[in-house]
Amino acid sequence: MDIAQQFSAANNQDFLLSGRPLRIEDYAGSEEIKLSQNVSLTDDDVFLYSADLNILDHLDDVFSIATYHNQVIAQKYRMKRDYYKGRHYDIIHREKKPLNKPDSRLVINLPKKLVNTFNGYFSGDPVSIKHQTDGSGDDDWNDKIQAWLTECDYSDVFSEWAKQADIYGRSYLYAYLVEGNLNFTVSSPRDTIVVYDDTVMHNPLFGIRYSTGDGEIIPTLITKNANYVLEKKDGTVSVTNADVANPRAVRKSDMYKFSQLPLIEFAEDDERTGIFDDVISLIDAIDSVLSAKTNDISSFADAYLVIKGVKLSEEQLREIQDNRLINLYLSKKASFTNDTSIQPSAEFMTPDSNDETQENFLNRAIDLVYQISQVVNLNDSSMGMSAQAISGVALLQRYQPMQAKARTKALKMDKALRQLFGILFNDVWRESSLKVSDLAFDHKRSIPHNLAEEADIVQKMNGQVDDVTKLGLFSGIDNPEKAVQRLKDQEAEEADLVAPQLQSYLSDQKKGGGVVDNPAAGTESYPATGQSGQSNGPTK
Repeated sequence: MDIAQQFSAANNQDFLLSGRPLRIEDYAGSEEIKLSQNVSLTDDDVFLYSADLNILDHLDDVFSIATYHNQVIAQKYRMKRDYYKGRHYDIIHREKKPLNKPDSRLVINLPKKLVNTFNGYFSGDPVSIKHQTDGSGDDDWNDKIQAWLTECDYSDVFSEWAKQADIYGRSYLYAYLVEGNLNFTVSSPRDTIVVYDDTVMHNPLFGIRYSTGDGEIIPTLITKNANYVLEKKDGTVSVTNADVANPRAVRKSDMYKFSQLPLIEFAEDDERTGIFDDVISLIDAIDSVLSAKTNDISSFADAYLVIKGVKLSEEQLREIQDNRLINLYLSKKASFTNDTSIQPSAEFMTPDSNDETQENFLNRAIDLVYQISQVVNLNDSSMGMSAQAISGVALLQRYQPMQAKARTKALKMDKALRQLFGILFNDVWRESSLKVSDLAFDHKRSIPHNLAEEADIVQKMNGQVDDVTKLGLFSGIDNPEKAVQRLKDQEAEEADLVAPQLQSYLSDQKKGGGVVDNPAAGTESYPATGQSGQSNGPTK
């Protein structure tokens, strides 16, 4: 049974983090699920397999891994997905208030805000990928690489790849062939696994993608050479896409030959921690406090009117309800007591709101959510200032925690992309001159800049450094080298346009007899007067 349907963890944060929760009972009976003796699981929820074994000879292990993943690890991912979408378990599973008291259950979707803010910062501008060597053919190869990436819609795929890593702590890219061309798509960790060898290098051995139709695990084993669709009946494992002529092989359409595993993991960090995993307890508390504040407001609206010292008749009660007017006076006849010292009074009975305490907690909790997750709170009042009014140093200081997190994530993405391009260069294009070690990845951050301040710095650098270095200080220029070259080309074009006009001007001056400066010779020329007895030279 799905964990979301049968229990609410005592501490959702303990349950969501990678590794075994401290509350073993939060596994909801999964202790009965055992892995094969050939498989081990790290504290970061990474499956390891013996490097000395061939998985094709132990297909039962595929079912062992897929079953454990579906019933234990995937439960965490389902909860993370629900929190991202706005289904927060703690507030939704809270017990109902008794006696029909107000029972608001507000969901403040901070997980989505954290993920979308950081992902927009990290991959709002797609990573730039270039092959850089000392050879002269890099421009042609880079054009081909860019054309391939564009054809595969890489900006959208990479953005989704990075977003899923934010949510789950990891995500996968699946590379496949279409009519001999390499393509790739994102694969969710909710139903996808990469298994690594048990050596110190932890090299990827094989991958598994599975579905759960009719409650049965239907796995697909992904190796470097082929995909094997498996089924298990009466304890016997068989390959359903086997080649009829060769039962030990699969259909040709499911065969390929890659030098690396085509299922590529992109980890948020080594611990596979999602961006809101370690602040989920704060998010639950914020939901609870804001719901309580809403209940307080409802309680005020439903406050009871208390009238002391006089007994009201049915007619008086109706008049109070209709006219909203109370006129109370002491009357022994109408009073329920003979004590004349009790004076009539009326007041509303309402609970204390503790509004200041609640507001202080909310401000502190929301601030801690952003601090611990290392995401800039763009709704902070100080962030509402114009970027032109904030110095570049101040902007960098505010974005520094998120920059540090983004740099770590960029290293993980670069490592994953080298695996993808290794398949492209070696197995599809089969071009020995292309090496993944020569790839350069440039991650542009979506951060506001004080352009006026940067332009002033660039102007002050005139004569101090070369043009490429100088323009590299301006964030509005992506490629300083090309900018300098475009400037030179523009000057050359302008010179070509001016040259005919200058030549025409010089010709007109000669015909008209005017004095013309000769720019080339640096001297002055004087036309002849055509009158006899006068020198053709200058008069003194």
